[in-house]
Amino acid sequence: MLPVGDRRAYTSGATGRLVMLAVHPDLAEGRVHAQKGALDSGARLASGFLFLVTVVAAALDVGRLHESDWVVAGARLAALLAFSAALAFQASAMIVDPFFSPVIRLQGERNHQLVTRGPYRLLRHPGYLGMVVAIPASALALGSWLALIPGLAFSVVIVRRTACEDRFLKMNLPGYTDYGGRVRYRLLPGIW
Repeated sequence: MLPVGDRRAYTSGATGRLVMLAVHPDLAEGRVHAQKGALDSGARLASGFLFLVTVVAAALDVGRLHESDWVVAGARLAALLAFSAALAFQASAMIVDPFFSPVIRLQGERNHQLVTRGPYRLLRHPGYLGMVVAIPASALALGSWLALIPGLAFSVVIVRRTACEDRFLKMNLPGYTDYGGRVRYRLLPGIW
């Protein structure tokens, strides 16, 4: 168990806390707080905002507006399963990659190295694939077609961030270009 002082950053839900228990406290702290010298195209702010808009739109639609809350039970269940699988996939990427960060930067102070195990054997950005699937799926799992709009916008922001990060790592992380030759796909095996 982590000391109480190191757990203050792990308040984003049970799943987040379980994932953070699987990584070293210093790594979890670095994922929560942005670091100086990091490249950030505004994706962190935009994705956080769009995540909140997705959840609020779903809550308002299902609870008050009832404009598009007619997602059938089967689709809601399928979306919930997709959401759960996507979160598990994202968590596996975060656990395996101690350098997974909300901002794009090399972590020289921690001897940043290329990670090629776990889901990184299949995709160069498996954590982002989890995010791209999870947030739109959450809108449908909550029962709102309306909330799917900001959920899909969230996914667009993450896809753009993935491209930016991929370019950055090719230029700055030793071995990444060769890794990109072996693991051809950024987000979707066989497609992208």
